[in-house]
Amino acid sequence: MKRMILMVIALLATVAVGAQNLDTFRDRLAMEQGGASVEVREHGDASSAVASATVQSARANVRGYRIGIFYDNSQDARVRAAEAEQMFRASFPNTPIYKDYRNPYFIVSVGNCLTQEEATMLWGRVKTLFPKAHITRADIPMSEIVRKNE
Repeated sequence: MKRMILMVIALLATVAVGAQNLDTFRDRLAMEQGGASVEVREHGDASSAVASATVQSARANVRGYRIGIFYDNSQDARVRAAEAEQMFRASFPNTPIYKDYRNPYFIVSVGNCLTQEEATMLWGRVKTLFPKAHITRADIPMSEIVRKNE
């Protein structure tokens, strides 16, 4: 049920993102094709409603999971974090990577998992390359989920 609700939210975000360029859509719709023409009338504050929905969907986050592959605060942690990122990117080119610095730790996490099961499957593949990998909770921007489903 939770996954279904998240997919509906993602679909609505996709519609909002797709509606960003309302002027282009209106112009394309009004072009004559095959002798027929369409007159486009915008209702009151429709464009401001679309703009508002776009801004809200850009800020929306979903509680999900990522896999932490690197977490260190040693002197060479920055270099080692970059090495971990390169090694992961070579093995899993289509999985998103996130680097973060939370004083004094350098952190590298991967994936955008909506469910614990999805995170566990990714963790199972990642732990062969990164034995200290672990599942972490994360706030995932809705725009990342929409991009993943495109």
